[in-house]
Amino acid sequence: MKAIILKELRLQRKVLIIWVIIIFITAAFGGIEFKGLQNQMELLETTVTDFPRIVRILFGVDAFPINTSLGGYASMFYWYQLVVFAFAVYIGFYIVAKDEKRNYADFIYTKPYDRKTILLAKSIVVLIINAILALVTALGSFIFLVPFLPNGNELSPYIIISTIGMLLTQLIFSAMGMMFGSITNHYKKGMLAGFLVLIISYVISFTIEYAGNLNHLNFMSPVRYFNLSELAERGLNPIHLILTAVLIAIFIGTSIKGLGKRDLI
Repeated sequence: MKAIILKELRLQRKVLIIWVIIIFITAAFGGIEFKGLQNQMELLETTVTDFPRIVRILFGVDAFPINTSLGGYASMFYWYQLVVFAFAVYIGFYIVAKDEKRNYADFIYTKPYDRKTILLAKSIVVLIINAILALVTALGSFIFLVPFLPNGNELSPYIIISTIGMLLTQLIFSAMGMMFGSITNHYKKGMLAGFLVLIISYVISFTIEYAGNLNHLNFMSPVRYFNLSELAERGLNPIHLILTAVLIAIFIGTSIKGLGKRDLI
């Protein structure tokens, strides 16, 4: 299994570096924006308040006042999530689906690895990659946002807990991507299905947020499991932690079964 993990990490390093750069650019852009607006935060809050609520939700500036440190971080954290969740779907699907055309047969027929072992090894690689991206996101916030937000030093506990929540959601979407990569025979359709589920999850999340009284439906969208507003108030929800573990187990289990039925040569 170690050989598979090391090989996959080498294969994915270029992709990971590209996405790490994207995260740092996103964080740096946010820091530059907030630095330029340091003396106009009250005006910014007034402007944002005048937006229709649906617009504030769509741009991630509805939960907290934008002129506070938590509001500023929340507005950037929203964009971080868009980037890393899209990447999570992609890497989960790609790391499985690519091997139908490339090197799965090498592992299966030239080394004593069964498909379950290969899939579990790839799951570990996906965990490592997502953890690196989540850590880079947190570092980007500490480097580029904390110094330029009002009372930014107070953000540390929120950055830590939100990064943990984001990582858990990444793992859900990556496991889902792996499932589609295992059970679909058409590369483009499988990738499209993964991103379609991500889009639907956001639509459900926006609907729940806009309605304001549908939080009991949070279980329908992984995006809602660890949203920043609830994390800031209540911390990690045990029910959502359990639901996360169950979904990941179901997706990985389905991936193993689906892969076992695939003809890879």
